[in-house]
Amino acid sequence: MPLRQQAAKVHILGVGSSFFGIEQGEGQAATVDHFDFGIANFNADEFRARLSERHLKFSDKTSQESFKFYDPDGFQVQVNGSDYVGHVS
Repeated sequence: MPLRQQAAKVHILGVGSSFFGIEQGEGQAATVDHFDFGIANFNADEFRARLSERHLKFSDKTSQESFKFYDPDGFQVQVNGSDYVGHVS
């Protein structure tokens, strides 16, 4: 997976025309704040509907670009379209 973007605490890896991103959490111990998937043909409303069917909570109810949710194990996951540029600084 080629490195597409990076910053001190963020790494975005290319996966075909999509990507996988990880971001380090705050604090002294090394932690992962969330991981991120770029999804081809991403439709935020359809994705939210599927999460709701599974009783999973998500952070943003209006963004069509990107949002985060917690998986059944409590990990925070971000989903967005494969063309999402992100906010790496």
